[in-house]
Amino acid sequence: MTKMQEVVLSYPKLHDRIESRDNSKAERERALKCLKEIAADFSETYIKSMEKMMDAALPRLYDGINFNEGDVDLAELTKQGSVVLVPNHQSHADYLAINYQVYKKYRFPVYIAGGINLNIFPIGTMFRRSGCFFIRRSFASDITYKLTLEAYLYYLLKEKKPIEFFFEGGRSRTGKLLPPRYGLYQMLIEAHTVLADQGEPTPLIFLPVSIVHEYVPEQKSLARELSGGKKKKESTTQLFGLFKLFAYQFGSVHINLGRPIEAVKDPNEDLKKQTQNLAFKCFREVGRHMMVTPTSLLALVLLDEPQGALLWSDIIAKAKAVIHHCKKFDIPVTASLDCDNFEAALGRAMDILVGNKKIELIGRNDGTNHLFYSIKDESRTEILYFKNTILHHFLVPWVITGAWINMFNGRINTVEDLKAFFLAQRAQLKQEFYLPTVHEFLVRALRIISAAIGREVKSLEDCLELSHKELYSIASSLGVFSRVCSTINEAYYGAMMAMKELQTKNPQGFKYDNYSRRMKEGLDELCALGRVVKYKESFSVPIAKSAMTYFQQMGVIENVEGLYTIVEPDKFDLLLKKYEKDLIDKLTLNIRVVES
Repeated sequence: MTKMQEVVLSYPKLHDRIESRDNSKAERERALKCLKEIAADFSETYIKSMEKMMDAALPRLYDGINFNEGDVDLAELTKQGSVVLVPNHQSHADYLAINYQVYKKYRFPVYIAGGINLNIFPIGTMFRRSGCFFIRRSFASDITYKLTLEAYLYYLLKEKKPIEFFFEGGRSRTGKLLPPRYGLYQMLIEAHTVLADQGEPTPLIFLPVSIVHEYVPEQKSLARELSGGKKKKESTTQLFGLFKLFAYQFGSVHINLGRPIEAVKDPNEDLKKQTQNLAFKCFREVGRHMMVTPTSLLALVLLDEPQGALLWSDIIAKAKAVIHHCKKFDIPVTASLDCDNFEAALGRAMDILVGNKKIELIGRNDGTNHLFYSIKDESRTEILYFKNTILHHFLVPWVITGAWINMFNGRINTVEDLKAFFLAQRAQLKQEFYLPTVHEFLVRALRIISAAIGREVKSLEDCLELSHKELYSIASSLGVFSRVCSTINEAYYGAMMAMKELQTKNPQGFKYDNYSRRMKEGLDELCALGRVVKYKESFSVPIAKSAMTYFQQMGVIENVEGLYTIVEPDKFDLLLKKYEKDLIDKLTLNIRVVES
């Protein structure tokens, strides 16, 4: 029996499970079978060969993999305690990028938890021998499997092996960070507690990792799934399609290490609550370090233009305004953007998007040699992915511009109106993003307003005392963010239009599938009309779900045994009119971007 098997079988909870069964020998064999399915089969010789292969292949695909450690010394951290890396997940390439960089710099592997769907020939063997261990997607009812997995994590911790798992539980289809899954967090805390009880008090340290790709290899398939297409199961034949990737350019990958977070188990507090708090601490740290890249910056600027085409000089002006805001409010940007020559980085990203046939170059026959850039209609959902990776950084300025418009139009006249507006916007946004607290949200808003007008604004009451000149300064400073969430508002508007139509046709109620289908069709029709809805990318499967949840929470929709009905028609109609008015106002807003 191997050392790993001995340690795993000695794990108290698994040991007790085996001994309590009538046929303990059979249960023991089942646990070992589960272990064989799970465990990595790391080979130093193999990973060195993989390193050479990656050294040769990566320069053909990527401009570079930028590994930004900040103040973290990973090698020293592994000496201090048991380290668990918790990155977000955008692409299957994440497995390779992180492990490759860590091994190349520190000469030790990271044991990465991968989905069992990746355990296919020959990639499964490649991953397993490079340090990947495989986990089933669902195993809640299989107690022996669950305890064997927990015991394997105990073994890795005991052996001081760095561990990694993608806290979202799978790749983000939208580009937005997904809320954390708690299972592996809790198992690691449980396994570490056993080690501590056995006299091995090494700290358990979680290291948040933010990874952003300037171009995601799976981009097209992710966009298809967002629009309602079925996810294709991974297979060996799919792997041959990887050779097509050499025809594309992927720019750079940026990996940022966040602030290490030690897990300290409190025996007086509920374990579930402790686990959730830890998971969200890591989640927030990952979000804070998500970098604005040249590609995501271009996506933000180009997608927010309702006319669909921009001159290069206008793109640069808007990009400068965004970067200026980022520097002022500590939003991380790539090194290529944090310099005087950032225009070259944007040019390279644009070349990649044009070369990959996502953006088209439009000439103007007036003798000026001006060129316009426009995202191709069929590629807008793909490009939205990159905008979504950074959108959470700009939610507060978006809300401020909305408040400005409502103050300008006379719909906000009192402090109570302003508070209600901020709270309503936050209530909707929290369906799409994990937000700071109400207090933190307002503090950040006041800080941004203060910076825009050049003097301190301490309260919402102060906001109502702003002069016309100061209000214009806010609009000029933040105008570039006025439409960053327009696709979300369009989607919610389209959801309400679909609900109203279905309710009229079916007074007894409508089913979710009919609603989702009609929402997609309706948004396409509204976009063709172009009066209220302008963005072809507004519909997605996740936003259809979150919109339905939001309107149920608002109390205007009710679900009874799978049938949805509008239960507050007057309130529903007022809300629908508000969405329409806000969307039209945002489309007509035309504040000149002030270059900083």
